[in-house]
Amino acid sequence: MIVPPQPTPDFYCTDWSLVIDEPLAGTAVSGKVWLFLEYNQPWTAKATSDNNLPQLVQDWLAEQGGLVNGRLQFIKQPREGRMDWAFFVAIFADTGSRVYRFNLARYEDLFGLDLPAIVAGEARYDANCTTEPEILVCTNGKRDVCCALHGVALLRALAAANAPGLWETTHLGGHRFAPTLLTLPDGVNYGRIQREDVPQFLTHLRNRTLWLDKLRGRVCYEPVVQVAEQFLRQETAEFHLDAIQHIATQTLSAGVWQVQFQTRAGQQHSVTVEAAKPLVTYPSSGSLVPKNVPQFRPA
Repeated sequence: MIVPPQPTPDFYCTDWSLVIDEPLAGTAVSGKVWLFLEYNQPWTAKATSDNNLPQLVQDWLAEQGGLVNGRLQFIKQPREGRMDWAFFVAIFADTGSRVYRFNLARYEDLFGLDLPAIVAGEARYDANCTTEPEILVCTNGKRDVCCALHGVALLRALAAANAPGLWETTHLGGHRFAPTLLTLPDGVNYGRIQREDVPQFLTHLRNRTLWLDKLRGRVCYEPVVQVAEQFLRQETAEFHLDAIQHIATQTLSAGVWQVQFQTRAGQQHSVTVEAAKPLVTYPSSGSLVPKNVPQFRPA
């Protein structure tokens, strides 16, 4: 019997992920609707469910977020004299993503918002729609030390480069890929971006192109589609976000999918993706509890 390798008890999960050559593609947390609420009190390991927000506000976020199947993130940045609190509602798609910003005088102002109506695109919220770029870097070291160790370093490098719309955020999933970040309005999730990578990352952000070497995936897609998109873009050298649109995913057999895309010119492409043997890894720093991580690859 082959015994799988095991890290030392004091390991960092980011180092272990690199040791086992874990791929980035297909690891972004999937979700069409994300909610981002500014909350600058100290974050716990599970900040969005363990916090000091008024109970009625917590209840509203749980109820309204459930209605739209939204993922809640906390965000923060230097206040610089601001008295209000930012709240973003992001509806991600491969084309036509929408992000709405609301400035709250107090958290209870959330009660006046209708999240299902916002997600549905009702015109009464058009004035709150924004296309300004935002960069959200996971820095929640209470969840995993790597997010503080690498996320804060990246945050400082981005700030020094005058990156637009820079925020800290809570757990984005996959702290073993830290530093990890999410971009708005397009919902692109990157991992392993180092300080020296900042100029290249910002160029991709300005040009709205995908940096495949650092791409975990677009959160509007399921992992199978994330893997298929990355393979197709590598093959076609089509890197602009709007160059390719997902059309459909068909299950061919158990663990085999055909993913269909269409280019702006109307050309259609199909990528077959199959489930690979799960990867046995240790996804959290200092925890010798193994986890099976699903793997997918182009067939």
